[in-house]
Amino acid sequence: MADRRQSLLDAALSLVSDAGLDAVTIAALTERSGMSNGSIYHHFGSRAGVFAELYADSYARCVAAMRPALDARPARVCVRDLTLRYLDWVTANPSRARFLYAAPDHADPVAKQAEFAPVLTWFLERMDSGELRPLPAWALEPVAMGPAHESVRRHLLGVFDLAAARDLIADAVWSTLSP
Repeated sequence: MADRRQSLLDAALSLVSDAGLDAVTIAALTERSGMSNGSIYHHFGSRAGVFAELYADSYARCVAAMRPALDARPARVCVRDLTLRYLDWVTANPSRARFLYAAPDHADPVAKQAEFAPVLTWFLERMDSGELRPLPAWALEPVAMGPAHESVRRHLLGVFDLAAARDLIADAVWSTLSP
């Protein structure tokens, strides 16, 4: 059962990668996956359900790639490591990254918040201890990670060499969070 769900998600991701969000239709999913439209509706309920599950799966993988950076090392080392892991995840998973940036309205905010909670907790604890500049929780992604997000957007458009700028981006994120 899980394999069928993952096969459908892989087919949806392939369609998005090939031709964008609009290419993901139930008919295209049945053709790409080789499964019936009944199977798609059974597993996801609708096209929106496919997007929601693909978003949750991709976001979870992204956060899982970053989480190992958050340990007891000095905050500067951890923040730079987290940023580099994020950039490396994007480089290794461009289709998933494109989907996350193209389809943010398909995120379940409660599930996304729960997935991100360990990362947020690490940052808030370091802010409370004075190791990081205090920021409101809402500012972590758009303000602190802003240099990484904008660089990734440009990279995904093909106008920016992410690999060449990794250290500069990590330094920029650290500069924002440095006490």
